[in-house]
Amino acid sequence: MTTLHRTAGVRMRLHCSVAILVSCFPIATLAQDVSQNVTVLDTIVVEGNTGEASVETLTGGEIAVVEGEAVADSYTGDVATALRSVPGVFTRSPGDNPAVTVNIRGMQGFGRVNTMIDGIPQTFRNMSGHGGSYDDQVFVDPGLVASADVAKGAVAGAAGMGALAGAANFRTIGIDDVLDGEERVGGMLKFSAGTNGYGPHVTAAGAMQGNFATGGDWGTMLAISGYENGQYADGDGTKSSEYTQDEPLTILAKARFRPSDALEINIAAQDYNNKMFPASSSGYLWDMERQSVSADVHYNPASELINISASAYWQDMSFDFPGHEGQAFNGNTGRAGTDISKGLSVSNSSRITPDLRLDYGLAWSNNDYDVNELGGQNGSGELDKLGAFFQASYQMGAWDFGAGLRYDTWEVSGEIPETVGGVTNVVPLDNSGEELLPNLSARYHFSDALSTYASYAQTMRAPTATEMFFGINGNVHSGGSTISVNPDLDSEKAETFEIGVNYASELYYVSASAFQSNVEDFIVFETDSDNEVRFINIPGETKLRGIELAGGFETERFFGSLSVTLSDTDQPAAQQAGGGQDQYGELPNEYLTLDLGAKFQGDDGRIGARMRYVGDSVVARYTSFGDMTAMMIDKPSYTLFDLYGSYQVSDNAELFASVENVFDKYYVEANSGDTSLNGGIGGRGRTFTLGATFRF
Repeated sequence: MTTLHRTAGVRMRLHCSVAILVSCFPIATLAQDVSQNVTVLDTIVVEGNTGEASVETLTGGEIAVVEGEAVADSYTGDVATALRSVPGVFTRSPGDNPAVTVNIRGMQGFGRVNTMIDGIPQTFRNMSGHGGSYDDQVFVDPGLVASADVAKGAVAGAAGMGALAGAANFRTIGIDDVLDGEERVGGMLKFSAGTNGYGPHVTAAGAMQGNFATGGDWGTMLAISGYENGQYADGDGTKSSEYTQDEPLTILAKARFRPSDALEINIAAQDYNNKMFPASSSGYLWDMERQSVSADVHYNPASELINISASAYWQDMSFDFPGHEGQAFNGNTGRAGTDISKGLSVSNSSRITPDLRLDYGLAWSNNDYDVNELGGQNGSGELDKLGAFFQASYQMGAWDFGAGLRYDTWEVSGEIPETVGGVTNVVPLDNSGEELLPNLSARYHFSDALSTYASYAQTMRAPTATEMFFGINGNVHSGGSTISVNPDLDSEKAETFEIGVNYASELYYVSASAFQSNVEDFIVFETDSDNEVRFINIPGETKLRGIELAGGFETERFFGSLSVTLSDTDQPAAQQAGGGQDQYGELPNEYLTLDLGAKFQGDDGRIGARMRYVGDSVVARYTSFGDMTAMMIDKPSYTLFDLYGSYQVSDNAELFASVENVFDKYYVEANSGDTSLNGGIGGRGRTFTLGATFRF
C-alpha cells in the first residue's frame, strides 16, 4: 500500500525512496550521508527485492508502490481495488473480467499508460461484444504480485518511451521474496478461499541460492499459482451469469547470477494460461496463453562513470474463442490471434562531479498484433518504437535541478487489400513520426523533512495498429473494406505542469500535488472530413487537471492512511463509445480511500477498517444500434466499507482475513463500461475471505 505498516519498514521505506527518486533529483544524497536525508524524500513502501524492474518519475512527484502482501491480506486479492487507493490512479475492471486496465489521471488504453509485468509492456487488446473495449488488458495472478509500482507523468528510461500519462509495473515475486537473508533453501505456500464466487487461491514457490567456488553467488526460484473464481452476486442479490469463469494457472521461473560484486544477471520466464467467460462484458469464452522470457544485466564496477543496465524481452500472448454453451451469440466463435512483443534497452548513469549526474540510454520495442478473418474490427499490424533519452541532475545548496531530453520515433506498418480490375492484391501501408520531448524540474528543501517541487514535461503516445488499420484483420487476403483505415494518424502529445509539497518523518507523512495536462491530437473514433467514421486526431487541446493528496501515520499502537483525488478529466468520447468503442477514461470528480487500524500483541496482529468513496462519474453508452452516437450516462457516487486483519502466528506462519463491502451495498462501479446499466449486474456484494501464508 502507499501507507506504512511496520516501524522497521519506515526506515526501509524512506531509504528506498532515495534509490527510486534518484533519477529525478539524484544529487540530494550523493554528497551527504543517506541517513541524514532520507526523510526529505517522497513516501514509498517497497517489499522484497528492489533490484528488479521498477519505474521512475521525472516530475518530482511520488512513486506509489502497492505491496503484493497488502493485496492478498487486506484487498481480497483484488489488484484493481488496491491500485485505486493511489491518488490519481484508477482502473477499468469489469467485475466478470480479471484483466486490469490502469488509468493514470484520466488517461487509459492504447499505451497511454505503459503497463508492464516485470518490465515487459502489456499491449494486448481485443474488443469483443458491445461491452468490450480496446483498452490494454493486463492479466496477472495476484498471488504472484510482489508489488505494483506506479509513476505518474513523464517516466524515466525505457519505461517512458511512448507513455503519455505514466507507467505501472507489476513486479512478480523473486528469490528474495521467498528466501530470508542467507537461507540456502526455502519455500512459501499461500492459500485463501472465500464466499461470493471467490474460490480457492493457491500459490506455491520454492527457491535456493548458493556461492560459486570461484566467488560470487547464484539463486533460482520456481513458483506455481492459480485460482478458481466463479459466479458472484451484487449488493441487491443479482447474480452474474451462471457460466462466469476465471481459472488461470501461472508458472514462473527466475534465476540470478552474481559472478562478482560488479555484475548481476537476472533471467525470468513465465507461462500464463486462463479460460475465462466474461459473460456480460464480452459474451464469449476466452482461451488465453501468455509466454514470456526476459533478461536483465546490471554492471557497476568501481567507477563513478559506469553504472550500466541492459534488458531484453520476448512475449507471445495468444487467444481464441472456442465457443461456450453459455454464449448468447456465436458470431465471433473461432476468433484467434496473437500479440507478440519484443524489446531491448541499455542505459548508463555517470556521476561527473559530486553535484552532477547524467543518465542516458537507448530503447527499442516491437509489437506485432495479428488476428484471423474472424477478428472483427481488431486491426492487424506492427508498431515499432525507438527512443533515446538523456537526463541531467544537479544539486546547488538546498536546490535540486533536473533537465532532460527524449527523442522518440515510431512506425506503424501493415497490409491492406487493393482491388483493381476485379483482382485483389495485398499492398503494404505504413506511417511514422518522431518527437523531441524536453523535461524540467526543480525541488527546494526547506528542511530534512519538508520539500517542494515544480516540473514541466512533454510526453507522447504513438498510434497503434488497432487504430490505423481499424477493420483490417485476417480477411485482408480475401478483400474487405479499407474505408476505416487512417494512414495519416499522428501521435498524441501532452504538456504537463505539476507542483507539489512533501513532508515525511519516522511517524507520518503528507504529500500534495496539482497538475494540468494539455493533450494535442487526441485520438478518438469519430466522423472524419469525408463523413466516414474512423480513428482520427481531433483538433484543439484536451485538458486534464487535478489535485492529489496523501497522508499517513504509524505509532506503536495505531496506523492509518488517506488518499484523496479531485479531478477534472473531461475528454472527447468516441462516436460509438459504449457500443464497442468504450475506451472512455474520465475519472470520477472525486474519490478517496481512508484506512484506520490498530496493532495488538506488539506488531504481530493487525486489524483495520477501510472506507472507499467514489464520487459521481459518467459512462459512455450508445443510443441504439441504428444511431450509435455516444451518450453520457451519469453514475451515482457510492461509499463502501471493508474490514481486514492479519496475525503473525510465528516467524513462518501468518493468518489473514478480510470482508469486502461489509454492508452488502449495491453500487455501479465507476469506469467499468455500460454492462451494469439497464438491469445489469453491479459491483461485487459482501465477500468474506480467509487465508494463510507459510514459509519453510
